Amino acid sequence: MKYIFTIILLFITQISIAKEQCDPISIGLDKESSKIEKHFYTGTCHYRNKDYLLSVKNWEKLSSLKSESASDKELKVDVLNNLGYMKFFGFGTERDQKTAVLYWEEAILLGHSEAEYHLCHAFADQNETTFNLSKAIKHCEKARSIYSRKDNLDPQILSIIESYIQKISD
Repeated sequence: MKYIFTIILLFITQISIAKEQCDPISIGLDKESSKIEKHFYTGTCHYRNKDYLLSVKNWEKLSSLKSESASDKELKVDVLNNLGYMKFFGFGTERDQKTAVLYWEEAILLGHSEAEYHLCHAFADQNETTFNLSKAIKHCEKARSIYSRKDNLDPQILSIIESYIQKISD
């Protein structure tokens, strides 16, 4: 009986630590999916699996592709934000905060609101090499405005933004 329990426990453990399959078919893409969709969702799958290098590789390939449809353009904007995050913190790539900031600034120009929050952190955190008080005020205020709206209300992120604003206002 003890032996069977051990086998069952090992089986359950294997299931819980098994990584998601990230090939296009396993993630629900078909022949009609664009290259941008394939790289975006494959990269996202690798990110969930904590295979950050593969995630970054897929997203960097995507960023060089020409987008044809509106949904492809939206995915490219999302990937700029994602690559900024990966580069800023060094997940799956060498840490490069200057490039991360450039990705986030481009994403903002293309309408990505979450990038404002990331730039708020990048410029307001005194422990980061990107610390810049004047830029912090601008981006933190914009981020607070974004995350205060009813359609985008996120109390946890808003609390973090408020703490940055408090610190940079002192």
